[in-house]
Amino acid sequence: MNVKRVLNTRNSIIYTQILSYILILLIPIIFTGIVYFVTVRTIEQETNRANLAMLKLVQLNMDNILKDAERLSFDIAFNPDIQLLATSQETNWNNKQYEVSQIVKDFKRMNITNGYIDNFYVYFKNLDAVISSTTASRSNYMYSNLVNNDLRYEQWIDTLQNAYNGRYISIGNKTNSNEDSGALAYMRSIPISNWEKSLATIVILLNKERFTEMIQNIQSAQYGSIFILDQDNNILASTASFHLSDILQVDELKRSDNMLVKGQGKDSLIISYTKSDVSQLKYVSIVRREIVMEKSEFTEKLMIASIILCLIFGGAVSVLLTWRNYNPVRNLIRIVQNGKIKNPYDRSSNEYQFIYEAIQDTLQEKEKINLKLIQQSSVVRADFLQKLLKGKFGNISVHHNAFYALDMQFISGDFIVVLLSIEDKGKLISLGIGDDFEAKSKLPSFVITNVFEELLGQRYKNFVTEIDEKIVFLVNLQDPEAVDHVQELVNITEELQSFFRKYYNMILTVSISDAHTGIHGMQEAYQEAVEALEYKLIAGNGKIISFQSLKYNVRDYFYPLEKEQKLVNCIKSGEFEKGKQLLDDIIRSNFIDGTPTAEMTRYFMFDLASTVVKTVKEISAAEPVEKLFECETVAELQAEITNTLSSVCKHIQSKTGNRSYELSRSIIEFVNSHYGEVTLNIAMIAENLGITPSYMSKLFKEQTGETLPDYINKVRLEKAKVLLREEKLNISDAAVKVGYLNSNALIRSFKKYEGVTPGKYKE
Repeated sequence: MNVKRVLNTRNSIIYTQILSYILILLIPIIFTGIVYFVTVRTIEQETNRANLAMLKLVQLNMDNILKDAERLSFDIAFNPDIQLLATSQETNWNNKQYEVSQIVKDFKRMNITNGYIDNFYVYFKNLDAVISSTTASRSNYMYSNLVNNDLRYEQWIDTLQNAYNGRYISIGNKTNSNEDSGALAYMRSIPISNWEKSLATIVILLNKERFTEMIQNIQSAQYGSIFILDQDNNILASTASFHLSDILQVDELKRSDNMLVKGQGKDSLIISYTKSDVSQLKYVSIVRREIVMEKSEFTEKLMIASIILCLIFGGAVSVLLTWRNYNPVRNLIRIVQNGKIKNPYDRSSNEYQFIYEAIQDTLQEKEKINLKLIQQSSVVRADFLQKLLKGKFGNISVHHNAFYALDMQFISGDFIVVLLSIEDKGKLISLGIGDDFEAKSKLPSFVITNVFEELLGQRYKNFVTEIDEKIVFLVNLQDPEAVDHVQELVNITEELQSFFRKYYNMILTVSISDAHTGIHGMQEAYQEAVEALEYKLIAGNGKIISFQSLKYNVRDYFYPLEKEQKLVNCIKSGEFEKGKQLLDDIIRSNFIDGTPTAEMTRYFMFDLASTVVKTVKEISAAEPVEKLFECETVAELQAEITNTLSSVCKHIQSKTGNRSYELSRSIIEFVNSHYGEVTLNIAMIAENLGITPSYMSKLFKEQTGETLPDYINKVRLEKAKVLLREEKLNISDAAVKVGYLNSNALIRSFKKYEGVTPGKYKE
């Protein structure tokens, strides 16, 4: 592969490498240019800052000087004689000579220490006269003494007759002119409080030459010119030999402190300006850019020369390094071509692409092989674990070679089996058109396994399989004696349940075995987990049932014929509240103290459901009762029977009529309110309700399924139970409180309805 052959390859990486080196070479060149322009900009900014500092100094000195002129104007304006003369209606100059002489004397006594103030005078409109510190006369006589420039008399009078609120002007400037001509003066109208209606004008003449000399002294270290402008952008003073209007339109000065650059290249001007908040004067500094940049010209030439040299020598080095670095790539292509590859080197693509595709093909082949091995291994391992837990391998050791072949290395010989049943898959499976049902149905098991293993952490090693549509986790314990592993797994599975309930609305029922050792221990643990999971029909779905938490009570369930008959009567008479309470008592009596076995619980659920179904069929109610035999837990059965009882009772009450129902409810309420009275009997109740005893007894029997005397005795017995057990009363006191004449009557009733004596019940 010679040089000519490589260069003939359009997409060869040699072009990319040369371009890369050139780009690397351009980086310092670009940064050098950036540094140069930043440096120039910095010099301009520093120049602007220096000019602004100088302008601020000029402004500060001017403000201090001009404050004296403003103070002098206030002294003149508030002089009583001047105020009287200005407001006088007298227009005859000769009649005011005394007042004028007094004002001249006052002016002479004013001590002017500020060398920048040349002279001052006051022009009175009513007299058309001017009074200065030396003399006073009509304006036409004072004109020649006070005006030394080319300002005509009419222009001078127009200027004096305008209204001023403390303003600096150049007397002699023409309208809309910004050239530096005329005398500098500070003007203020009298009265100050109503200056717009000017009666007289104070004129304080300032020495413009001294101002210019002061500015030049401050500017001695600078190479530029300074202009002072008034509020109308007229030039009051300057150190320049050129006109400001030739360079700048003063309307461009928008802000109080700023910088402008006018022109291009070396002939451009750097313009700095500021404005006084005291005198409202504007200060402008103009410096030629070539003066500022004189010292940077050598640096600019040096940078250009260095850039040219970098391009020449850097380009040569880039070509040399590119060819040197290409040799290993060329040798690598030869090695790849000599191997077994699908496609030979195509010169339409670059060398790196060819090497990349060759490596990618090799890795894909390897990944396919590994994936097949992993899939087969997981299936075989799951099948092996199923048979192992069901005890189909006989006597084998945890160190058997089969475990190593299936990558099942145990960290100890102790195990716990966790059995998980998915009751509701919630939002995790949502099938769309064309979705693979088999693949989606495996998704919940896959997600649950990953989350469970994440929660187990490093302290446990987990192996998973599925048996009878239940997920089985064989948890290998690292340190069996360290902690209560069963309780720790309970905590972990609680977190697992909470996670899937919160994010996927999935209901998981979990059973956990005790810890066991060895292969036989695995099998025992699995049987314990299966047995514990059967108790979900008692505990309900979505619970965690550990084998060690089960309370065994090898007894039959308690569902006597008497309670069954009472439940039937409640259904037939439409007594929903009483029937619901009886149903709750039947279920509570079976599971409050100990728990029947799972098998006995199924028999109990079947008997209870059969009672309801038979009764509903007897009264020919159209309520659907088939769902009662489909309930998987006691809680589900209780809820379903309650719903059925509610519907049947409403049906019965609608058939028997509201009058009979309300009358039976009144009898029950009366008994519950007067059970403690000894005289309570059928006649007393009938008399209070206004009906005959025989009709009342028949109606009550039809509505409730039991006689009224039996109901009275049962109410009294229930109240007596509370007094005997909870309030600890003796039998005699309890008998009197519930309406019996003596303790013997209570004892007889207890034996008849409860089958035991009160004393035995109290124990």
